[in-house]
Amino acid sequence: MWIGAIRVGVWTKDSPDAGTDSLVRAEVLRDGQLIGKLRLDYPTEDDLERGSFRDYFYYNLAWDNDLTPPLPPDVGQNPMPYPDFGYEFSHGIAGHLKVRLHIHGDDMWVKDHVDFSIKEIREVATSFDTLAWQQDATWKIVGNFGQDVALSTDSSEGFTTWTLGF
Repeated sequence: MWIGAIRVGVWTKDSPDAGTDSLVRAEVLRDGQLIGKLRLDYPTEDDLERGSFRDYFYYNLAWDNDLTPPLPPDVGQNPMPYPDFGYEFSHGIAGHLKVRLHIHGDDMWVKDHVDFSIKEIREVATSFDTLAWQQDATWKIVGNFGQDVALSTDSSEGFTTWTLGF
């Protein structure tokens, strides 16, 4: 299975001091290994403020294979054995995909709710004798996490990281 796009929906708790100005990343893990870092930060927005909700969208993810070997340089195949972008999960995402929220500062942030959606890339028939890789048109929610968690690099305020498993 290949993931071509990710959406992270983030709610910040509506309580005093719940918002943050520190950078928070959603780090994508496959079997415990880091394969992607997604900034929960829009440059033109005041992100992760008290009581706020924001969707973060990541498209055309960098190509990261799992068990599918890459073709040698200057060798092509039609159809290709893999798409030209996305994260591969050879054994599916159940038990293999985790997302670690990681704060990069001591300005505490209190996570209220996070949901995680993907668009899968699949090999589909485009005619009776032709296959091609195509990304799903709709988002598939793969996880909802409602537990309130305080994140901060100051250990007296919270955790530096919090891992969400699927």
